Amino acid sequence: MIESHRFRRNEIQEHAWLIAAVMLVFAAAEKQPDSFYTLLRWICCAVFAYSAVLSFQMKRLLWLWIFAVLAVLFNPIFLSLRDRSLWIAADWLAIGAMVIAAFVFRKASKT
Repeated sequence: MIESHRFRRNEIQEHAWLIAAVMLVFAAAEKQPDSFYTLLRWICCAVFAYSAVLSFQMKRLLWLWIFAVLAVLFNPIFLSLRDRSLWIAADWLAIGAMVIAAFVFRKASKT
């Protein structure tokens, strides 16, 4: 039962990362309407906060900090970056973090 719960939690996290990554690619690739960026920040903030909590539960402190910083960066209430080029860099950084985390977390769950 516990193993099934852990698998479901990892599956939810991977789907959330996929949704956030696809949205981040669209945000970085071309200019989108302001409503898209607002939705992007809400989704990314939630995904990164959820990932930080799971990282804490898994005792992965480096990933906890990475996802916590990303959650703060993408929070929809207090905008941190003003320049589009900085947002594009942040988008690609977040995508890279999720891709690396997916490999690290999947490898850890198989062992």
